[in-house]
Amino acid sequence: MGATRHVHWGERAADLGRSSARLSRRGALRSARRLRQRLFFIAQCALAAMTAYSIAHYVFDVGVPLFAPVAAIVALGMTYGQRLRRALEITVGVAVGAFIGESFVHLFGIGPWQILLIVSAGMTIATLLGAGTLMANQAGIQGMIVALLAAAPQGAFGRWFEALVGAVVALVFASLVPSSSLVKPRSQASKILDAIGDLLHATSSALRDDDLEACEEALTAARATERDLTALRGFSADSLEVMRVTPFHRRHRPAVEEVANLMEPMDRAIRNMRVLIRRATVALQNAEHVPDRYTDAIDRLAEVVDHISDALSAGELSEDLEPELLEIGRLTRDPDPDATLSAEVIRAQLRSIVVDLLQVLGLSFDAAQHEIRRVLETDLGRDTPPPTTE
Repeated sequence: MGATRHVHWGERAADLGRSSARLSRRGALRSARRLRQRLFFIAQCALAAMTAYSIAHYVFDVGVPLFAPVAAIVALGMTYGQRLRRALEITVGVAVGAFIGESFVHLFGIGPWQILLIVSAGMTIATLLGAGTLMANQAGIQGMIVALLAAAPQGAFGRWFEALVGAVVALVFASLVPSSSLVKPRSQASKILDAIGDLLHATSSALRDDDLEACEEALTAARATERDLTALRGFSADSLEVMRVTPFHRRHRPAVEEVANLMEPMDRAIRNMRVLIRRATVALQNAEHVPDRYTDAIDRLAEVVDHISDALSAGELSEDLEPELLEIGRLTRDPDPDATLSAEVIRAQLRSIVVDLLQVLGLSFDAAQHEIRRVLETDLGRDTPPPTTE
């Protein structure tokens, strides 16, 4: 008896060790992928700062340009993944704020009440110009920074002009070198798939360990994925808008449109995942039995989602991953005789997520449904005809 228990705990420890190693490798890969995805943006900010500094120093003879590169980085950084309209808002906000800050210091000096008036006046004027929140905030921030750090009563409007140079450089870089048009939609879609994979892994572990608290945490996190999907919609729309405005990188428009086309199946996959996790939570709350085969299928699906995320991030998304998904369909073919209602809902949701992910790989809804039916009925010794198209 003691030897059996020792073997059991030894197996559990080995499983935990393998799981920890897998999570560590996945974390390292994601960190490296994030760096690769940001390298272009980092280079873009550095080049914009260098350009702004050079123009201010060598063209307009500013002795020590400070606000030109600062304004370039601030404006360009705030427009990462945003529309060109917002880039323009940031540019106007920076210019208005710097002008207000330097004007007040030139006329009235610096002190607490001047800071109050500078921030109020900058944000008010920006709002009257039709600014959104970004532009109004930048007006207040830039005005305060100019007043506190750089402005001098005897040097009227020099820093305002310098900040304007930097902001205009950022606007040009945002227009001509649109980093988000190529990187951000794909990065955000990969992030969502990473989250789906992690949540499915967490759910299977919670079911195996009878850990209700962990399952409830996964459910809370699953509900938050809607924000990520909303962000992806925005990034995709912004990228397509940038490509309509600038002639650069238009050859990449099909790739951006491909990510935009993932929106609907990913939305359904997220909704189906939430239902699955909710039913897993109910099963744990009511002490319902979930067959090991269903839990294993959740784990297998999580691994396939991780593979799809990696392929999408690398720009290599294809139907080559289809067999892995169809294998999940095979695992959900037959109901377990001891399965409860919650367990059967989990099995149904697994199959629904498989259909959603087949569409992420490029299949139509009808084709995805056909592939699932073909796999199930072939295993049962029958063949199903291909779907008809009109």
